[in-house]
Amino acid sequence: MTSIPLEIDIFREDKKRELLHLILKKIEDILADLRFSQVHSDRLPVMQAAILRDLWQATTIDFFGRYSTLLVEGITVDFVNSLLQAEIVVQTAILDKIPLVSDLFSYLLFATPLVIDNISFAAESLEAKERAEIILQNLIIQLANAVVQPLLNQFAELEVIKQNYYDRRLISTREIERFRNSLSWKYRARTYFEEPRQIFESRYEMLLLAPRGIAKISIYAPRDRELTRLSGIPLVVTLALELRDAIAPRIQAVVSFVGKGIIFVLTQVVGKTIGLIGRGVLQGLGGSWQESKNKRL
Repeated sequence: MTSIPLEIDIFREDKKRELLHLILKKIEDILADLRFSQVHSDRLPVMQAAILRDLWQATTIDFFGRYSTLLVEGITVDFVNSLLQAEIVVQTAILDKIPLVSDLFSYLLFATPLVIDNISFAAESLEAKERAEIILQNLIIQLANAVVQPLLNQFAELEVIKQNYYDRRLISTREIERFRNSLSWKYRARTYFEEPRQIFESRYEMLLLAPRGIAKISIYAPRDRELTRLSGIPLVVTLALELRDAIAPRIQAVVSFVGKGIIFVLTQVVGKTIGLIGRGVLQGLGGSWQESKNKRL
């Protein structure tokens, strides 16, 4: 329901559920570890990247099996260790993009109020609970995508992987390649166009579990610091959006004025002219008919 491809789309329904449930369990475990370690809330933003990396690694190991191996072209490959080698790619492409994780953990660990649309809501309020649920669901889904991404990059077309994990509609080589190309295009579009626009519009796009699947919503969040760090094509995109916002109302006003002028000319001048011509034609026809009648008499 998001209009964009997600890595977990390639999995069967039961595997999706298994992976999402496992991630929720891992989040519970890491929250317990943080409580035991007596981490202070001001440390969570600094620790966010490490926490997400630990969640991804622990989920990958448990979901695929710590000691599982694959036979690739006659060579036995350490399956999970191969997936974990993609840490930098996964961290850059997915984990670092997951928003508001430290806010969520601070809320869950210390009952810290959540700021929603620039208004602070107490931890026990309905608004804070609903916002925390949105952030949590987005975190779970994005971590699931991060677990699947190395699999698609390294072992996508192995038959044993298809049989154990894939939706039957996506097991052909053509469908797998089409799916991977769609993912590749999504990340390019996000990097150069979608993310700069979201930063400029001060919002995040969040994924959440809906009755009929995974949906996408936008929430407001200040992103001025990220805006100042933009460069290259992303910066050009924001400048183009600002230019469009500046000139679009003026162009619309000019078009509206010209349109009204054209309508006036067509209705008042051309319309009256056509009316006079039509009246003259009718009068001429009437005169000709009367003259023809007199001749017959």
